Amino acid sequence: MNAIFSVNQLDLLFKNSSDAVFFMERVNDGYRYIFVNETAIDLINVNPTGKLLEQVVPSHLAKTIIQNYNLTLQNQKQMEYEDYTYDKMEVRKQRTTSIPVFLNEKTYILAITKEVSLGRDLEDKYLFMRSLHSSSFISTLLVSNDMHLLEANPTFIHEFSICMEEAHSQSLFDMKFMDSKSVKTLKKYINRVQNGESIQSKMLYFIDKNNERRCFTASFSSLTSNDETIAVFIMLHEITEFIKQEQALRTASHGLEMFKNAISTVADVIFTDVNGVITDINERVIKNTGYSREEIIGNTHHIFNSGTHNKEFFTNLWNTVKEGNVWRDEVCNRKKNGEIYWVDSTIVPLKNELGKIEQFFTVQYNITSEKQLLSELYKIEHIFRAITDNTNDFIVVTDSFGKIKYASPSYLRKLGYEEVELIGTPYEDLLMPESMGIWQEALNPKEIDLVKELKIELLLHKKDNSPIWTEGSYTMSLDLSQHEISEIVMVSREITERKELEDKLTYLAYHDSLTQLGNRRKLYKDFPMIQNEAILSDTSIAIFYLDGDNFKQVNDLHGHDVGDEFLKQFGKSLVKSVRQEDLVVRLGGDEFLIVFTGLSNSETERVIQIEQIMNRIKENLDIGWRIRGVHFSPTVSIGISIYPQHSECLDDLIDLADQALYQAKQSSQYQYCISDV
Repeated sequence: MNAIFSVNQLDLLFKNSSDAVFFMERVNDGYRYIFVNETAIDLINVNPTGKLLEQVVPSHLAKTIIQNYNLTLQNQKQMEYEDYTYDKMEVRKQRTTSIPVFLNEKTYILAITKEVSLGRDLEDKYLFMRSLHSSSFISTLLVSNDMHLLEANPTFIHEFSICMEEAHSQSLFDMKFMDSKSVKTLKKYINRVQNGESIQSKMLYFIDKNNERRCFTASFSSLTSNDETIAVFIMLHEITEFIKQEQALRTASHGLEMFKNAISTVADVIFTDVNGVITDINERVIKNTGYSREEIIGNTHHIFNSGTHNKEFFTNLWNTVKEGNVWRDEVCNRKKNGEIYWVDSTIVPLKNELGKIEQFFTVQYNITSEKQLLSELYKIEHIFRAITDNTNDFIVVTDSFGKIKYASPSYLRKLGYEEVELIGTPYEDLLMPESMGIWQEALNPKEIDLVKELKIELLLHKKDNSPIWTEGSYTMSLDLSQHEISEIVMVSREITERKELEDKLTYLAYHDSLTQLGNRRKLYKDFPMIQNEAILSDTSIAIFYLDGDNFKQVNDLHGHDVGDEFLKQFGKSLVKSVRQEDLVVRLGGDEFLIVFTGLSNSETERVIQIEQIMNRIKENLDIGWRIRGVHFSPTVSIGISIYPQHSECLDDLIDLADQALYQAKQSSQYQYCISDV
């Protein structure tokens, strides 16, 4: 293999790694597997060596992987991305590090994938609760917004012989189990749920593995992320036998009795007269309610009333059936022991040969488990809302353009805004200029990571324009139909006091505590930038090493307080003598150092510039200052070294300037000496 690594080298490095390792060659617009380790083979359940990525991975997953690999090559640096996949009724997250490799005019990708723990946000809890049905007789489906089957529970997979690997690569409506007459209806229901509706007890047909047409009642719920649907969850309750028996009933001479017997095994059956008095029931009613036949017969449906529904609900019910129409809805009933249960109830008026209603026929299917699931979801959502509304953390949801869709009350309390001033407003309107670039990078990531929480520090301004620092993390939500960012969720907390303390500590670390001038640490921190600027501008730098003449006498004659004030004033005089871009540093005691930038590379011109600098220093020191009635106008000796003529090393330049200072001190006052190295 003509690559930067041989197969043997890769095998030695990654054979026993717990992370999945893939080494890929760029081929036209795709990628071919060159090497994979054993963990990678276990992850994708096949040895893909020699094959193209699209031949191994489902098309919708391959598209995302190729996009991330292309970004890695485009940016020519290591990148990370995470994906969020469904696998056998489990939600899994993986983080992949992709590394570009360029050799011999060929391009490669080294990808290392590890599984990461799953965040338990609202959507994950929804999926977790859905998994309660994984072993149930109820079939469940999870359908993406682009109409692909993401998941089906074992019951449905077995009965309809589904291969989930194949399912991921084709539309739901092209799959073998779809009944052609139900396609249009199913599309309509899914679209309605995507638009915010909740749909219950709709009839659908599917073709099973034996090519038999089977009938289900379907309930649809949306899987939401921040009030937007990202998938549709479908629960199916089979009624095939009931339908078959109902069809047989139509040809039977004793239809009513046969109909009652046919559905007795799958539903509660109740007959009432035209006044609503119960005249007959099947055994399931007795079993499911706890009442005896004697307690129910002769009573009305009021015996099961839970008090959940208002008077108008029942008025509408009776008005519908008495007009000869079928009524259907969900009803909350109460058992004899007080336990609440929900049913999908249908009431059919039965007429005689003259068309007059003689009795009412009621069929009820228990849907308590489905209602409990939805109830738990509502509770979770309510708890989430209670937490966000009462926390001191800043919680905000924006669209992909950064416009605020939701802001927690902490934004109102701490920043002083009204809710109407925030909703629909670009989040950047809350930012100080220093944080604009950071926020724009968050809105326009080089790669989209749907799982990883990214850290961010932002400087905001309150309504009164006072600053407030926040630190937090943000995650991105993906529009499954468009495969692009739909929302950004950010949770932050205030760190203003911490930032102020950090700024103070940083200042103290790089400044002399007496004179407030830069110290030796600041000199070494700033010099690489000064040096780089000199290279770019093709100029020289002068290092002035200053030592005060007879400064010790100030302490001896006037005391340390005056001595300290003397050094402060001396530092101010030096700052006054230089430009803003020059650096004045106190090395310690009465030793100071000045870095002058932008000097000429011509020695003749540079000597003139140095003379001008020396004159400014001398003039300001001659003016001097007064402390406690005493006038001071000190003198100094100065040693000078030049970058890059004398050296490119800062330590060497300081040593050379110090040596030149020693020579200057051998001369008279106000003397300076340039290193002769």
